[in-house]
Amino acid sequence: MELVTAAKYLLRFDDVCPGMNWTVWREVESVLHANGVRPLVAIVPDNRDAHLNVAPARADFWEQARRWQSQGWTMGLHGYQHVYITTEPGIIGRNRYSEFAGLGRGRQLGKLRSATAIFAEQSVEPRVWVAPAHSFDEVTLEVLAECGIRRISDGYSVLPHMNGRGLLWIPQQLGRFRRMPAGVWTVCCHINAWTPEKVRRFGQDVERFGERIAGFEEIAAEYAQRRPGLADRLSAGSIELARWLRFAVLQ
Repeated sequence: MELVTAAKYLLRFDDVCPGMNWTVWREVESVLHANGVRPLVAIVPDNRDAHLNVAPARADFWEQARRWQSQGWTMGLHGYQHVYITTEPGIIGRNRYSEFAGLGRGRQLGKLRSATAIFAEQSVEPRVWVAPAHSFDEVTLEVLAECGIRRISDGYSVLPHMNGRGLLWIPQQLGRFRRMPAGVWTVCCHINAWTPEKVRRFGQDVERFGERIAGFEEIAAEYAQRRPGLADRLSAGSIELARWLRFAVLQ
């Protein structure tokens, strides 16, 4: 029987782009540096979603990204333009809108090649796929592998695992820090609408959970050879059900 060790946490920041909330980000980045945290930064290569532009766009955005990369942070590919064009929920089934799910192979490959070309032009290496709205399908996984991206930040299992295609899945289950008994838990943050109180709580959480916050590369190396089992299917189903019940109660 597999031993599930004490809980570890990963931090992921979505919707990172030139027009994000830089006022909040400066405070968040200060917290990360003070606590030695190396997060996953999910970058939109060519943002066309007006909702993500909440501040004047920084002309030195990619310079900032290269700095994060040099500090050991993990760069994530957060789609291409962050524009939803289908109503397909994809593999995860969390949202009925997508930038990728439901499109043909040629269109998806074209988008991903354009996205990775932007990263390459800026000397930034995308190490992991972060789908906008958690929406992608089997075709997406095929073309991601073709583009050299073999890590996925998504899913509801308790531990990361390598699937039959040679893709490493590192689950993303939480929207804020919670005390968990065991497993690997990715906390996904969307900072654009954060208030000063939210920033303050974030700082407190990072200090409180600091010893258990790991870097993405550390976790990827630890679980690179792990194959999924019955425990993964059961835990994923339980977490998904818990999320659905909480959402239903809040409606």
